[in-house]
Amino acid sequence: MQIKIQVIVLLFALFICPKAMVGQIPDLGAASTFALFTASGAFNGDPGTNVIGDIGTNAGAFTPPGIIIGQVHVADVVSIQAATDVAIAYGYLSSLTCGGVLSVTLGNAQQLTPNIYCTGAASTLNGSLVLDGQGDPNAVFIFQIDGAFSTTVNSTVTLINGANLCNVFW
Repeated sequence: MQIKIQVIVLLFALFICPKAMVGQIPDLGAASTFALFTASGAFNGDPGTNVIGDIGTNAGAFTPPGIIIGQVHVADVVSIQAATDVAIAYGYLSSLTCGGVLSVTLGNAQQLTPNIYCTGAASTLNGSLVLDGQGDPNAVFIFQIDGAFSTTVNSTVTLINGANLCNVFW
């Protein structure tokens, strides 16, 4: 009887409470120092954008943003390794089950709690997006965007209540 109860509790935790599975973040390896990176495709920065952290691309056109506090890597040894590590992390993150569907326009004073969020097409961040960690410094936010992702001028992502930048994946 006790084994049956343990099996029921385990099944409940795995299937009824998928948010419990959100807590694991992938190892980003060489990509962990990058604030912005693309393994393929163009990287188009805006002169009014400030970035703290490394940026780069392994392939594609590259237009840097206005101010960069970090290193720039374009098709070099570091970007090659980062691309490999990003592919591994991407494989893991894309295999996760969506916990909440969002419209393709994020922001506009939107506030989100830890979850795996999905959009059905290319998406845009417009205005302010607030990620609320709900007091949990291990809270994870995963955004699975089915296409390109762009931001409008003066868009912001604000982390509150213990949300950690290292636990936010786009």
